[in-house]
Amino acid sequence: MTDYDSDALHGLDSWFGRILQGLSPGKRRGALLKLGQALRRSNLARIKDNVEPDGGAMEERKSRLDRRGRVRAKAGGTMFKRLRYARRWQITARPDSVEMAPKGKARIPAEHHFGLRGYVGRGPDGRKIYTRYPARRLLGFGREDDKAAIDIAAELFDTPP
Repeated sequence: MTDYDSDALHGLDSWFGRILQGLSPGKRRGALLKLGQALRRSNLARIKDNVEPDGGAMEERKSRLDRRGRVRAKAGGTMFKRLRYARRWQITARPDSVEMAPKGKARIPAEHHFGLRGYVGRGPDGRKIYTRYPARRLLGFGREDDKAAIDIAAELFDTPP
């Protein structure tokens, strides 16, 4: 993760942590679950729009060639069609933390998020073809996510004990 995310999360952690200290563990877990759901919504909207958490565009996908070298799929287009659904992501909320991770095997999100090497297909001679994917940050803490945290903290003060 970049320095921006670390700084933003550290600031949110200290600020939101002071608010949560006065609550029972059950209320803290509930508040963190709401925060996780809000972060999941914003991250999935960014994945749908092919935008990274810092606001920049993700690098477009390359053309896919068939065995003869002809274009099978054009460059660009929609990426991560299945990763855009909330049912594909798991939120784990504890009284002291919240975590969002892909359900099941996380090979494809990890390859793209970290820019790892992945299997693409087979060449004309039958050998496996691998490629190094560009780093496309799928998850992160964006500039508009702090407003969601403030709104959730405000809801904590509005509800009776």
